Amino acid sequence: MKNFLNSILTEDEQKILLFLIFFALLGLSLHFSGLVANDEPISADSLKFEKDYEIKYDLNSVTLEELKTIPRIGEKKAKDILLFREQIGFGSRADLMKIKGIGEKTFLKIRDYFYEFEGEKKNFGENELFEQEVIITKININTATEVDLMTLIGIGPTKAKRIIELRQKLGRFNDVDQLLEVKGIGPKTLDKFRKQICLGDE
Repeated sequence: MKNFLNSILTEDEQKILLFLIFFALLGLSLHFSGLVANDEPISADSLKFEKDYEIKYDLNSVTLEELKTIPRIGEKKAKDILLFREQIGFGSRADLMKIKGIGEKTFLKIRDYFYEFEGEKKNFGENELFEQEVIITKININTATEVDLMTLIGIGPTKAKRIIELRQKLGRFNDVDQLLEVKGIGPKTLDKFRKQICLGDE
């Protein structure tokens, strides 16, 4: 190779060629390593935010398409959220946990995509179980309808119906722990909504 270059290029020309090859390789390495900015315009859709939830939504006005952009919320959960808003309404971000398929772990991962409601507690940690905000109006389990009972964390249509059936059988609840007699309601489930309920004589 050296003999070949000597036959067609002078020593100075060989040095220039080597410099050109060096800079060409340097340019390629910088380009593929990403250290050099790409001249092509970057669309807003391709931007990667350090925290996606810098974009926040209002639970009382968020659309189906906006909900589907949130990780862990597919089309079905998005529709369930909109249905809950239409039938019951959101009073806090914690109401998301009343929707089937959204437990505490999922809630902790998606809550920051939504604006806080006035009155929410701000002293919970990322790794702690979320504590429901201060309840202004408690549900009277002795007069509540099925729809009222379904606003309680962990209570769906079936359990709400069973609560009313037990109430009719007992005449009235004299202790909230009597709810443990309802199939599907254990101590953990009861503790989730204990602060939300009353007997009507408190």
